[in-house]
Amino acid sequence: MKIKEADKMKNYVLFLFAGILCILFAVSPVNAALNEIHQGNTVFIGEEGLVLSADVFYTSGGAADTQLAYYESGSPVTSGPSYLITPSKTSFFVSSADFMNRQGVWYSYPNGTQNNHMAINVQYPSLALKLYAYRTGGGSFDITNGKIVSGEALDFRIDTNLYPVFSRTGVVASDDGIDINVENQVGATLSSLINCTGASVPITGIHPTASSFFLPSGSVACVWDTGNSAYQTGSYTIWAESDINNMMENLGKITGVTVTAPIGTVQNTETIQAGFTSTPTAVSTAIPTPAITKTPTPAVTETQTQTPAPTAPVQTAAATEKTQTQQQTAQLPQTPLGLVTVLSALIIVSAVLALRKI
Repeated sequence: MKIKEADKMKNYVLFLFAGILCILFAVSPVNAALNEIHQGNTVFIGEEGLVLSADVFYTSGGAADTQLAYYESGSPVTSGPSYLITPSKTSFFVSSADFMNRQGVWYSYPNGTQNNHMAINVQYPSLALKLYAYRTGGGSFDITNGKIVSGEALDFRIDTNLYPVFSRTGVVASDDGIDINVENQVGATLSSLINCTGASVPITGIHPTASSFFLPSGSVACVWDTGNSAYQTGSYTIWAESDINNMMENLGKITGVTVTAPIGTVQNTETIQAGFTSTPTAVSTAIPTPAITKTPTPAVTETQTQTPAPTAPVQTAAATEKTQTQQQTAQLPQTPLGLVTVLSALIIVSAVLALRKI
């Protein structure tokens, strides 16, 4: 009996640990490759949870720098640092407060500045979307603000400075990217379109490789065959958005930054009208209704046009030093520790009650 009871206890202990591990895996972050930062990488204001690799910081004689320095002059040779931070190496937040007025190169400090060790390059994100009429053999043209004959072959061009994100170490095709949204006349958002060969082309999770990038691979092509019978009478609204590393969560939905100005299209048996609208609400005229069975999603109604006002003062005389871990306490989204704690407690209580019955 003692042996059986001991075996039962072992089983309950294993069950307990397995349950806790499952919970931890369930709340683990995904797409971790997008947040791996190496020396010289470009990072964008609004990104969070970035992991700063060892090569970001200058190392000499076994001792590594721990700070990042910004120089208003642009060079550590001509002046002292105007701003210093001590960043979290495992959860770096590119905050508006620290970086809006201090875009450009940041150096490893203190020893890195003496050796011109450029740590990171900070930029403010930009994002725009254009609609193109595709022509086989050349002659494709921007038709964003023009009229389109029904049956036109269309493509999308993403204009953005976010493309360096997708060349970071370890990034794979399944990682998050820029999403293009096509909302049809019943409010359903399409995640793919039918091209001129009848194939389905994904329009979400796009990884641009240049500042101007045509779907799906960089060169202009037929991505949307508007003459396909799937697209019937009704209104469509098109826009792009980016929430890479919670960028949109931190900055908000800002037109030209995290979302694009919406393009409203209207299609009937004669023409498709295309042009910008003031909000992502579809133009109320008629476009071919796609025979799509997706559950309607609420129409997107929010856009912001304001640019966040810089909140951090520019330091000109002595360097200002800031420890980022203190600042992040209130700014970074909280991890679901409450959920982990509750579920873990339930598992432990269940195990204890079961043991008492032995």
